[in-house]
Amino acid sequence: MSSIIRQVKASELNFLLESYLPEAVWTFGGALRFDRSLNTITTQLNNLLPQRKPIRVAGCPACNWSLDWYQERRPMPLPVYTDWLEKYAADSIGVLLTFDNPCVSDDMLADGYANALLDELYKRDRVHRNAVCVASDLLAAHIRSRYPKLPLFCHPNRLIMEPTRRTPALYNKLAEQYNRVCLHPADASRPAIYTAINHPECFDIIINDFLPRNSALRREHLKVLADIRKAPYNVDLCRRRTTLAERDNWHTVTNDTLRQKASCNLTRTESSALYAAGFRSFVIQASQFRNEMTLLWDIFTCILDSRPDISNKTALIASSIMSAMGAPKGELPSGLKDFSFSNYE
Repeated sequence: MSSIIRQVKASELNFLLESYLPEAVWTFGGALRFDRSLNTITTQLNNLLPQRKPIRVAGCPACNWSLDWYQERRPMPLPVYTDWLEKYAADSIGVLLTFDNPCVSDDMLADGYANALLDELYKRDRVHRNAVCVASDLLAAHIRSRYPKLPLFCHPNRLIMEPTRRTPALYNKLAEQYNRVCLHPADASRPAIYTAINHPECFDIIINDFLPRNSALRREHLKVLADIRKAPYNVDLCRRRTTLAERDNWHTVTNDTLRQKASCNLTRTESSALYAAGFRSFVIQASQFRNEMTLLWDIFTCILDSRPDISNKTALIASSIMSAMGAPKGELPSGLKDFSFSNYE
């Protein structure tokens, strides 16, 4: 009976989405980093607005095949990683394991931890929605050799590092090599490129990239992040990372110069134009954020319509979901929860 009631509720709420990406499929970033908050949001969306529940969450524990924007994270213990894989599967949500390091070399392919992450993702794909997103053709070939049936997606970092000019022909070629391809964030606002793509249903659109559309430092920034992954205590590299962001004013916001249009954050008009062109899969990225609150804000901003006549209803949905973040729990927090005091275990 509860499932029938939920379906009735879902149909009654269609008016909230009818003028803004009504049949869009969503991927939320931040997995394996902000999992508790993501789990709360996906659970509440399933109850309040199931049409906006993501089909996948994307992310990766820190490893040699991934990058960190601001500081190097610790590797996640494999039991914790597999536990989250199971929790997402129980909610019928796939995990997009995102290896976004475009500078993977031959000697890095045998990395034991990264390969273990891949193995567990494949073994625990109970809902048949798990996939891998890579930024390196070399790494893609390695993964295909081990798991030829595992879906492989092309990460936008692959396009950022592309030495040639990005054209519709390049995107169409990549679509033949990968199951799905994510557009370079700057290309999502260029009709000359995306209208010439043959199969838009095979492409993903990042909707909330805050870097400037004309940034010339993306490639150099990725190279520095890849170098930091190899030498995390190299202070000169860390200083270089900060200098690049300051040079391009990535984090500068001033009242007298509104830079929204200059960033790769898509406007409602632009995202609707992409939808009209046949694109249905949208991504809310999290790699550029230092904390989860920015991600949560962007999730609600991106998935909910901003029409004034329904703003009170979308605000109620957002506030109801956020209020669940501080809901009381049946257990007290303890630093001893991972310890066992029994001699029989």
